[in-house]
Amino acid sequence: METVSELLRNRRLVAAGVLAVVLLTLGLDVAGLVFPCPYCRTQRAALGVIALILLVAPRPGLFGRFLAALAGVFGLVVGVTQNFNHIKKMNKGEFDWAAVDIGHPWVLSGLAVITLVWLLMLVFEGDRR
Repeated sequence: METVSELLRNRRLVAAGVLAVVLLTLGLDVAGLVFPCPYCRTQRAALGVIALILLVAPRPGLFGRFLAALAGVFGLVVGVTQNFNHIKKMNKGEFDWAAVDIGHPWVLSGLAVITLVWLLMLVFEGDRR
């Protein structure tokens, strides 16, 4: 029986879960059910690319790691920028704390950044001791 930490390090399982979320949110975007956010689309693309790399090759070679690093860094820059824009609003007193829920862009960009780092750690075998 695998422990929770072993399941969270299962590259294909994590990649399949992330890819399922990416495809679901892509479907919502294409259907016009959500705001067409360029930040979200960029982060979604980065997550999808890294998830596909992990599904095709759970331990990618040099080219796969290069593509994952390229997509991951781009997605991280965009995600952190989006998150920082909300922090600027907080500092100006313009942030609406009552509107914060799971669908808020600040929360979603934070989750995307966390997931991108997680996927990059799996690509670069950050779980090795």
